[in-house]
Formats: sequence, structure tokens, C-alpha cells
Amino acid sequence: MESEKYICVRETAPQNSVVIIDMNMPMQPLRRPITADSALMNPNSRILALKAQLPGTTQDHLQIFNIELKAKIKSHQMPEQVVFWKWISPKLLGLVTQTSVYHWSIEGESEPVKMFERTANLANNQIINYKCDPSEKWLVLIGIAPGAPERPQLVKGNMQLFSVDQQRSQALEAHAASFAQFKVPGNENPSILISFATKSFNAGQITSKLHVIELGAQPGKSSFSKKQADLFFPPDFQDDFPVAMQISHKYALIYVITKLGLLFVYDLETATAVYRNRISPDPIFLTSEASAVGGFYAINRRGQVLLATVNEATIVPFVSGQLNNLELAVTLAKRGNLPGAENLVSELICIFSGV
Repeated sequence: MESEKYICVRETAPQNSVVIIDMNMPMQPLRRPITADSALMNPNSRILALKAQLPGTTQDHLQIFNIELKAKIKSHQMPEQVVFWKWISPKLLGLVTQTSVYHWSIEGESEPVKMFERTANLANNQIINYKCDPSEKWLVLIGIAPGAPERPQLVKGNMQLFSVDQQRSQALEAHAASFAQFKVPGNENPSILISFATKSFNAGQITSKLHVIELGAQPGKSSFSKKQADLFFPPDFQDDFPVAMQISHKYALIYVITKLGLLFVYDLETATAVYRNRISPDPIFLTSEASAVGGFYAINRRGQVLLATVNEATIVPFVSGQLNNLELAVTLAKRGNLPGAENLVSELICIFSGV
């Protein structure tokens, strides 16, 4: 599931086939007899990418097809195995090998272009995600590895952040990350932010944090002050860890989704905790932004497709009443054009004026 538009399923019985589910017509799946190790539907159009290992080699054969025209757009034989791949934009496929990361454009005759080499912290990791920011100037690769010997069940998360302009990488600990654009007051240009969630075990202590920082701050312009917050896991979820992060551009909220089905919701601007609940009793392994409703889709091991988003009628009263945070409630209402803040502005003015 590369976007909210399509779900792509590879079937092996009764015969090898690829099933494409258009989310606007979920009861009319398109089934094609195709043999491949992996299939990815383009996030925007009816274009399908296929990957198959060449028999007797460690090489992968990649193909891109236009389903409507029933025509092959392009193909390429990778000299090494692709261990993870993903559409990072409607025009670009991200290809991750054991050593490097490549970008392959669906336009023209170009072959995959090497972007960077994987950092040492990602050696022998299982790659679980790869993303780029809207400008395609910042790239982030996420992997997981076995935990510390004294607590192996708490999986370790590793992240590589790469700047295309600076041609430089930074290795960090993180299980999930996502980019966002945010307008800082006093700066007419949007800032590029990265948020990442980490859960680590050091000196017998578990630390769970959410970070939000600006990338490539603009000289002479107002910048975003970095934020961090604790991720509070319930006692029964001490070995649970984040597997995905989606940022709602509609509401400027961060959604952190864990393997065991917990959902954390934080405000992007302040990193204030808004909500926590379990949305799935089964492990979640895949998420995708649901931009139209300001939420996200998640798929769990049972095969359920979940849609989570803000309850527009209740979030502002919840934040002002339950969380007792009038300022955030007013901000959310203004940001998302939400009801429930009609009387809050006057309350806020009274508080600040000491009335």
C-alpha cells in the first residue's frame, strides 16, 4: 500500500497473480496473472512496478508497467539484490540494496542513480522504510536490528538521514520517521521538519522519545525550535516499539503507530501529547497517509485495513477539557477549521490578561 489510492496484493495460490484494489472501488479488484517476488502500485496512477530475482543469481530484474495501456514502460537488471523498495514519489522508486540506496525515475531511459551508501549503523538491519521530503533534498532510511543482549526482545531502531545538497549522512537511533512542511511565523517560506520516534535500552533503562527538528534552516529567517517529548508506553507494552509514523498535513498532527497496535497522537508544532489508544490487537506492519481525511491507513497481520483520523466534532473540546490545554485547542481549531472553539478564545484572553 504505497498510498491511499491502491492496495496491491501478491497471490501464490491457486496461481501466481497480482491483485490491485482501487480504494474507490474496493469490491471490484483487478486480478492479473503475474509471477513476481514483489509488486508495488504507483501512489497516483495505474502503473505497476515488479521485482523478480533472476534464477541462480543474487540479481533482481525490475520492470515498470502501465496497466491501462498494457505496455512496459521500462526495465532494469540490478547487479545486486534489492532488499527494500518503495515509491517515494509518483515519479521515483527508491531501491535499497545491502550497501547502497538508488533512485529510479519512471521517466525517460535513465537507469537507477546511486544516491548514497548505507551507514554502518544499518549493517545487517532489516530495512522497514525509506522516505524523502517534498523537495527530495532530504532522505531517510530506517532499519531494525535485534535488541541488546540483556533485552533482545526490544528491537533496536536505526536511522540514516541524508542531505542531497550536502552529500552527507547522519546516523541516529530511531524506529520511525516522517517529513513535514511547516510555516513558522515570520518566515514566508515553509520549513522542512523531520520527526522521529525512538525507543532504546541503556544502562537498564528504557527511554522512549519523540523528536521534531528543522532541516536546513534558512539564514536570516525565523526558524523552528526543536521539540522533544516522551512516548509513554503502558506497562504491558514495554517491549513494543514504533513501526511507522505519519504526519497529517491537514491538522499538523503526528501519528506514531507501534507494532502491537498502539497509536500516539502529538501536535507537530509543540510536540504536545494529544491522545493514546490501541487501534489493533494484531501486529501492524504497513501504514499509508490518508491525506483526504487528515489521517492514515494501517494494515495488520490479520489482513484488516484500518482507517484512523481525527473526530472533528470532539477533538477541540477534548483538548480544552480533558487535557486542559486551551491554547492548543484554539490552535487546532484554527489550523483545521474545526468546531468547538467558539468560547475558548475569550477564555484564553482572560487567562493571559489575568482577568
